[in-house]
Amino acid sequence: MTRFKNKAAIVTGAASGIGRATVIRLLAEGAHILAVDINETLLQELNEEHQNDRLSIQKLNIANVHDIEVFFNNYKINNSKLDALINVAGILRMENSHEENVDDWSKILNVNLTGTFFMCRYALPLLLESKGNIVNVSSTAALGAHAWTAAYSASKGGISAFSKNLAIEYGMQGLNVNCVCPASIETPMTENNRLPDGFDARLLKKIMPIDGVNRTPNEVASAIAFLASDDAIHINGVDLRVDGGLLT
Repeated sequence: MTRFKNKAAIVTGAASGIGRATVIRLLAEGAHILAVDINETLLQELNEEHQNDRLSIQKLNIANVHDIEVFFNNYKINNSKLDALINVAGILRMENSHEENVDDWSKILNVNLTGTFFMCRYALPLLLESKGNIVNVSSTAALGAHAWTAAYSASKGGISAFSKNLAIEYGMQGLNVNCVCPASIETPMTENNRLPDGFDARLLKKIMPIDGVNRTPNEVASAIAFLASDDAIHINGVDLRVDGGLLT
């Protein structure tokens, strides 16, 4: 497919997991992509493995709002348009809520929620001009109950909420804003996390898909590509679950 031929996209969290899979999927469909991540080493590996004149990389810490502003100021100087913004970057820490500390809470919300919002905020003028798309990666943690993820769930709930706000505020101007809500996806973020000491194993059933099978980031990337394309022109303000029926 060539749904993204002559279209430009920015993907955050692009160096690994769902972000990396999304970059590869959109490249295959013809997109010009600026892949950003805080991990410069993994970005370089992505660039070397998928050498393409339509792929550019840039280090960016989305927890720093000033850096986001500078990033978009430079983007407007060096690029003629933006058709899609895909916000994947996020962090997860699993902890008992009564043991959550203010530093972890603030870091998770700054990256997941505040960073995602301000990526949208500074991209909006460009996307309104192109009548483009925003796809934000939320989570089933925003829609249902996940133990040990108070800060993460709060951040993803915020993403889903403000995405709907953007959809209604700018939908009549031609902008579509949607979320994908993954669960049971094998990514470095999920694999590198550990459950809290003394966790109740019965609660694990709350985060398992119907068929009991975890999937790869590719399954989420395909949903993101759909929502970011003209195939989803009449879809706006939705939370699309990619969870194997977890919340069914």
